[in-house]
Amino acid sequence: MTHQQPPQAPKRAPFALRLALAVWLVSEAAAFFGLAYLIGIGYTLMVFIGTTFIGILLIQYVGAKSFRAARDYLNSGGDPSRELPNGYALAGAFCLIIPGFVTDLAGLLLLFPPTRFVFRGLGRWIAARTPVMRFGGDVIDGEVVEERDSAANPDFPDDEPKRYDNGPRSIDQGP
Repeated sequence: MTHQQPPQAPKRAPFALRLALAVWLVSEAAAFFGLAYLIGIGYTLMVFIGTTFIGILLIQYVGAKSFRAARDYLNSGGDPSRELPNGYALAGAFCLIIPGFVTDLAGLLLLFPPTRFVFRGLGRWIAARTPVMRFGGDVIDGEVVEERDSAANPDFPDDEPKRYDNGPRSIDQGP
């Protein structure tokens, strides 16, 4: 009989994140029911669905504009680690797609340039605390060895042309 260890409980999100999520959900529900009380459920649902469609259209427009601006910025020798243009507008369009009136309000504030200053400090704070991502890995110097004679490679006899190539193979045959 072997002893099995009990499964470990998954790690919980930090308290601040859980609290922020709870506050956001409660505020979204309060905004929905408050607007439904003021203008009626039918109009509230039309506004709810309409902002999603507006967000979808805006993300296509702002996304294409942002991509062109980023391409031009990088082609002109711009530093890729700096803030690229239209990032806030793209986030605003995305917020309009997410269902909820509080996120719609945040999305509208992000779309209009005079009100983006509200989020600049938050964006810098998040960027300062985000870990640096490094792509790639260690570089290993090596040499590609190609086996050509049929004795070393029985899969490809000399009289038969190669139909496929499996790429470079290790010269270490293992145990």
